[in-house]
Amino acid sequence: MSAARPAVGGSRELYLVDVETPDGAIVPLVLRCEAGGSFTGTDISPAKEAVVYRALEHTGVPVPRVVGMAPGNAALLMERVPGTTDMSQLDAAQRARATEHFIDALARLHNLDVGDLELPGFARPSTPEEHARLDLDAWARLGDEYVAHLDPLVRFAGAWLRAHPPTSVDRTVLVHGDAGPGNFLFEGDEVTGIVDWEFAHVGDPMDDWAWIDMRAAGDDLGQLQDRYHAATGITIDHDRIRYWRVAVDYRCAITTSMAASRGGGARGLAPYLLVTERYVVGLADRLAALLGVTETPELPAPVTTARTRSFDLLLDGIRSAVRAIDDPEAREATRNLQILVHYLRAYDELGAQIEAMDRDDRLATFGAAVGNDAALRDLLDEAGRDGDEVVLRYLLRRTRREQMLWATLLDRPRR
Repeated sequence: MSAARPAVGGSRELYLVDVETPDGAIVPLVLRCEAGGSFTGTDISPAKEAVVYRALEHTGVPVPRVVGMAPGNAALLMERVPGTTDMSQLDAAQRARATEHFIDALARLHNLDVGDLELPGFARPSTPEEHARLDLDAWARLGDEYVAHLDPLVRFAGAWLRAHPPTSVDRTVLVHGDAGPGNFLFEGDEVTGIVDWEFAHVGDPMDDWAWIDMRAAGDDLGQLQDRYHAATGITIDHDRIRYWRVAVDYRCAITTSMAASRGGGARGLAPYLLVTERYVVGLADRLAALLGVTETPELPAPVTTARTRSFDLLLDGIRSAVRAIDDPEAREATRNLQILVHYLRAYDELGAQIEAMDRDDRLATFGAAVGNDAALRDLLDEAGRDGDEVVLRYLLRRTRREQMLWATLLDRPRR
């Protein structure tokens, strides 16, 4: 037997395993196992994924076959389907065809009668509102139980989402919960397997379209949505997609906050701190747009300090060191140190101003009764449920100020 760990995955470790049978045949398998990541010890587990794979095995939806579970359900062993998730080497026409075939597979998933699927442990909605609330209630519990310091805007957004769910749903479906490129394998332009079902739940098909919208990064999805509608008869509801798009950032912010609270897991702490801020900023933008709120706060100006030059020298030294490191994991770990140095440099120049502005803003907005984070937290659930514009405007101002501490990283293109 041999095993190799590819440079993919975040919440769980993944290994490509080749097993030799007694007759000498080599069986290629995939092992996904808990490793102290975001969801270790939660209901979002390898066992949950196994339930989905088994439910879909004979449905025509392309998924790997489950080979077995480890004792305690901490690891899932599956067949390795051919293909790759990496679309970066495809030209535009090839990417388009592979994506179309994924949409065809998604349509097959959403055409299944969810009542016929064996999904033990999966909550099943009985009202349109429960198509959102059942899943989002579970995410709120994750934030409460596993995040040491959940950003207040994330808490407000979660309360608002649960209080204002869509009141209509075309069809109850098994939602993949993280749909789109990166979570399906293809060979040529044919989809060979849809993977990473850890966020799967029974709910609204527009939830999956919100994930696809996130990954589209502004690309026009009109033709793909027409293709899906023709295959399913489900109408693309853009208002519901906008709601679910806020929910996507909400869930992602909780996911990365859980990882940060556990020290960062396999990728290290710094990348999770950065990506959490990215999701919080996106959440601020989308929630404000959904509620029709515009807020342009006064922002501090960076001040060069006696330490600025030292930070710049440190960044230059790390960049030089990265170029000289051959080992990929060591190179990535060293590169990630730059994230912390960028943040510390910005905090040195702006931190005192931002903290003072937030204290003054909080006092002017709420009075002395909300003078600390604990008091603010007590206010957020009720304010979110009510869509309290005064509270939201404060949170938007707070987010814009905090965003400045990450600006040198958020403003650059993603690698």
